[in-house]
Parts: sequence; C-alpha cells; structure tokens
Amino acid sequence: MKKIDLSRLRFFDGAMGTRLFEMGYPFGPRFEEINIAHPEAVQAVHRSYVEAGADFITTNTFAINPLKMAGSRYTVRELVSAAVMNAKEAAQEHNYIVLDIGPCGKMLEPYGELTVEEAYGSFKEIIAIAKDDVDAILFETFMDLDEIKAGIQAAKETCDLPIFATMTFESKGRTLMGVDVETMVAELEGMGVSALGVNCSLGPIELFAVVKELTERSKLPILVQPNAGLPHVHADGSLHYDITAQAFADAVEPFIQRGVCLIGGCCGTDAETIKELKQRFQPER
Repeated sequence: MKKIDLSRLRFFDGAMGTRLFEMGYPFGPRFEEINIAHPEAVQAVHRSYVEAGADFITTNTFAINPLKMAGSRYTVRELVSAAVMNAKEAAQEHNYIVLDIGPCGKMLEPYGELTVEEAYGSFKEIIAIAKDDVDAILFETFMDLDEIKAGIQAAKETCDLPIFATMTFESKGRTLMGVDVETMVAELEGMGVSALGVNCSLGPIELFAVVKELTERSKLPILVQPNAGLPHVHADGSLHYDITAQAFADAVEPFIQRGVCLIGGCCGTDAETIKELKQRFQPER
C-alpha cells in the first residue's frame, strides 16, 4: 500500500463501462465478466487513463459482488482478482490502484429484502480478496446511507486502507433515497473516511450546488466525478454524451477554486476528458 498525499490536486480516471460499450462490448447482467473474458480491453481503457495523466486507477469491479454475480461462470474471487490484475498491468509506478465498490443492486429493508448484514457481508468478501493488492477503496454511486455505511464498516474491520466514499445526488440536492448533503457529511465524516464527495448523478454544471455545499460542510478532501452531461442513443445503438472535454473542464474549474482536490469523471467521460483536466489544471506535472 502506498501512502496517499491528499494535500494537493489529484486526478481520478474516467468511465469504464461506457468506454467498453463504445469498444463493442454490450452491457449485460454480468458485464464485469469481461475482466476474464477480454482482459486486454479492460487494460486498454486503464492504460488510456494512465497515459492521460490520471493519478488514481479504479478497478473494474463496480458491479462485482456475491448478489449480482450469482449464476456467473466465474467466482467473485476470480473476478475481483482478475480486475485488480488488469489495473496493475496498466498502471505505472506512480499510480494508485483503487478498489471500486458499487451498491449491492438490491434495496435495503424496509424498501426491499436486502438486510444490512447481507450488504455488510457482501462488501467484506470483496474487500478481503483485494485488500493486499490495492492502495485505497472507493465506495461510489450510493443512494442509501445505510448501505454505504455498511460498506465503510466492512472496510474498517477488514483492512487499514484509505476509504473514499461518494454518493449520487439528484438535481434537488438529495439522493434517490432522500439523503441530503448535510446528513451524508455528518455520518461519513464520523466513520473516519479519508475523502467524500459525489459521482455520477448529473453533469458538472448541474452538480455545482451539491459540490458547493460539500465544500462548505466538510473539512475532508472532496472527490467529484460527474457524468459528461446526458447520454443520447443513436439509431445504430451508439452512445453520445453532450459535454466535450473542454466544456467539462470549464465546468469543474469552479470546483477546484472552492478547494476540491480530487477530480475525475463518471459515465461518458474518457481519456480526453482526463487529459484536458490534467493539462488545464496541472500542466507542470
């Protein structure tokens, strides 16, 4: 595990899923099997972000958990291990490898049938597999505060890695499950995460109010990874997002001015997005 300095501006990578889709790999219920079936494709996406100047490379493990991968021809251990190896194969010495963990894919009680204990166990299994081969853990795209707290607790009890935690907010400043920024900050800071923030959700322009409130309420490093605007599906099935790399950088500049020190991209972003951010805001490195 490398020690991570969060005292200066750092760059995360961009999207994995939408990049693989653009390369001809269709979305499916067990999309992450591509880590084993086509490792060269995953490594190519990782490598594009390394070459663009990203500091943090996130593993292609967002949807890998025992619940989502039930029925897969591969075990969770095989998938997580392959994903970590793909990231390490593409990374350079200065890069940090981050274990990416998304929601379980089922609603927690009382809105669904998933218990907090089941969510905790799922997260713990993934972390135990990867903890010795990554530099940090990222919980991202969460809407339910209890679920992300279960993940953070599992991480705290399984390893000593830095934990980054981001939730996804709607335009009115709350997650789909009704969590507001104030509550998120209070709860997650209290759990001892290393950084917190927002990802996915909306484009960078629409996220300004959420990011502004995050920087006002939290003393921790803030991580922001917006989408590249809205997706548009063409007649041939291809996806197009409506914000260019230059416009994306324009929109996140106010975030950096407000002290956000961890910037990356989510759906629709690519290596050009990260390259533009790096050249615009850290040209000397």
